[in-house]
Amino acid sequence: MLRQFIVFAAVVFNCFAARVELNWDVGYVFGIRDGFTYRRAIGVNGELPFPPVHVTQGDTLVINVHNSLDVPTSIHAHGLLNNGTNYYDGPDMVTQCGIPPGESFTYVLETKNQFGTFWIHGHTRHQEVDGLHTPLIIHSRKQPVVDYDEELIMTFEDWFTTEFAVRQAYIDSLEDIRTLTSNFPKALINGYDGNKTAPITFVPGKKYRLRVICMSINNWFKFRIPGHTMTLIEADGVESMPLEVDGLSMGPGQRYSVIVTAHDSDEFNYMYNVTSYSDALVSQGLTPMVYTGLINYRDGAPVKTIQSPADEQLVWPEETAIQVLDKQAELPVDRRIELTMKKFTYTNQEHLTTLGTTLYKPVLVPTLYTALSMGDLAANSSVYGPQTNAYVLKHLDVVEVVINNPERVDHTFHFHGHNVQVIETGPYGNSSTISREPVAHQQSGPWPMWRDTVQVRGFEFIRVRFRADNPGVWFMHCHLSWHEYNGVAVVFIEAPDVLQKQQSVPKEMVDMCKRQGIPTQGNGAGNQGFDLSGLPPAIYPISVESAN
Repeated sequence: MLRQFIVFAAVVFNCFAARVELNWDVGYVFGIRDGFTYRRAIGVNGELPFPPVHVTQGDTLVINVHNSLDVPTSIHAHGLLNNGTNYYDGPDMVTQCGIPPGESFTYVLETKNQFGTFWIHGHTRHQEVDGLHTPLIIHSRKQPVVDYDEELIMTFEDWFTTEFAVRQAYIDSLEDIRTLTSNFPKALINGYDGNKTAPITFVPGKKYRLRVICMSINNWFKFRIPGHTMTLIEADGVESMPLEVDGLSMGPGQRYSVIVTAHDSDEFNYMYNVTSYSDALVSQGLTPMVYTGLINYRDGAPVKTIQSPADEQLVWPEETAIQVLDKQAELPVDRRIELTMKKFTYTNQEHLTTLGTTLYKPVLVPTLYTALSMGDLAANSSVYGPQTNAYVLKHLDVVEVVINNPERVDHTFHFHGHNVQVIETGPYGNSSTISREPVAHQQSGPWPMWRDTVQVRGFEFIRVRFRADNPGVWFMHCHLSWHEYNGVAVVFIEAPDVLQKQQSVPKEMVDMCKRQGIPTQGNGAGNQGFDLSGLPPAIYPISVESAN
């Protein structure tokens, strides 16, 4: 009887699923987003910002992408697991070749059982930095954790005065990033100049779900509505036990949903506060930048002045304090991978931070295509090339990843293809030159939160776990774009034996590579066996530098 019920429920669920199809023409747009600088950016269908994407749990999202840029492009649905369709994940030369200029490609994204707050962004040449991003909201078919009347989307971005390629060339010319003294980004709220964002309307007595998305690429954001309490109910597309907080502190790529109850009276309006800051540039006196916006209960009502306590006296959602709603206990560990942020001088005389000793560099064959075409050798990490930073995982193993950060700069790390359990954070390393509050040791409660993007603060470690139940090739990288650009990333080659039996790359994707002269079989160099001739010379560390 139970089996019949499960089958019936699945049939009913599928009957309600829809196919949502969008046509995106990705191209250059020109405008002033930050209130100061007229510049070229990247939008969709001539718009920037372009509309959020709304679907419902179980829907199939089809995005027909036409590339009107003069360079390749691709998109990534940040947080979508793509179980069984690894080739639609998006990162260029990891799971696909970029879409060439003037060509089109269709992404077929299955939401399956996922719902919550996500976003879609470019994943070729760091085009998300220049505007190619928008919210993705997957509405649930079930009763929410806490009832609410309406929902609103809040997005935070950092916006630079120059395009990524120009800015990165400038950064590359510096001996030390800490000498960077210009071109600090302005903040955008809901896609526009943070000081000119339209008011948020509250109706007395109503409950609002605010879906808050940090679409930044460098800066952290803090968000508060003084005089109002937030109840956190979701992190990165996973429902949490309700948690009362005073505000949100978010790194690049992270998302939260909070419930805010409007006051019963419209006697006063209120102001929300958004603080944008970056530890990477703190020594230059450029952070924090504070923005305010109106919570409008009634047109013309006076704004109530509220004295806010110091941040240290407020409750913020710590990674380990959030508990998952479905009460999953800690997973037992089968394999442990420890990755330490280190700054080296390399054989090419670059001074760069990386995970371990290997800088990630793309190879000549998309790594997924190597995993699918190398037979039994796909289980040997060497075939992917010396700069791929590849870790081969066994099917269904529980993998514990520890990331150590002995430097002062905060990071967020995004796991493609997985949510991870946040088990523990604590102090790692110290500094004799940087004055900062010591990191506290924090152990998760009995039901650790699952999420796809985690913060690793300066002088901190984080311990996370996931089960290798999604065969594929999955990127894991720092979500500060200049760090990803410099190679702060690893690639998980997950269950290649199972992957070869379950998935094959659509012909149109293979043909798209061939038209660009990109090999679609063989090792990282497009050869057989361990012959990696043809790859650029590998670079290796020759000395370690102070991470402070």
